[in-house]
Amino acid sequence: MEKDEQKLNNYFEIYIDKMLIKDIELLKERNDELKFSYPYILLVCSCIDFFGGIEKDFIEGGSRKRFKWFVIEWMGKVNPLYREESLACLIYDSWRCGIVHQATLKKGFEASSCLYPRDKHLHYIKDNDRIFIHPLQFADDFIEAQKMYRKHINDNAADIAYIESLYNHLLNMMKEYKSETKQNFEQFTLFLKNNNLVFNSTDNVATTRTRLPNKDILSAAPSVAPEEDDLN
Repeated sequence: MEKDEQKLNNYFEIYIDKMLIKDIELLKERNDELKFSYPYILLVCSCIDFFGGIEKDFIEGGSRKRFKWFVIEWMGKVNPLYREESLACLIYDSWRCGIVHQATLKKGFEASSCLYPRDKHLHYIKDNDRIFIHPLQFADDFIEAQKMYRKHINDNAADIAYIESLYNHLLNMMKEYKSETKQNFEQFTLFLKNNNLVFNSTDNVATTRTRLPNKDILSAAPSVAPEEDDLN
């Protein structure tokens, strides 16, 4: 099962460290200028969903359960407030689902990465009856939590059944490709080819960059759906 453990770590390094966490780091570099808020919450919630799925599987209708598990079990090791089940439920229902489905936090929350200090994260604002979210602190809490979870996986590498289950959960996620989705992909690909909207990746590297330092641009991997062969 050493091979399964290595493939898990390869996935984490490619698709978590070099994509999602790298995106968080790029946001942090310009936080003083742009005062990011929702991007941190969206990226962190995506990662929480993912790691919860690695442990609990990506089963239909199970996102709430796996999300809460990671918040309570691992983010709770960073800040004991996350161990409160009421908070774990609120992060899922009001932060994750609110921003994803309704483009806003649900009632009772206020988020800012600059308005109040970090140590007021998850504190109650009594004069306006809201709970404060410091999105940058939320992101840093998650980064620390996922490091501990990944160390836990590596520390339990000798538990063959456990590592195998985690890797099978990853494969379940990677291989999910509904027939309707595949049909639409093939149909739109054909449309692009027929309209000559095609290019080769090696021949069309962008010459116009963002204002971020080149070293950071080059170290950020393009986001792409994983294939099992990529993990070898």
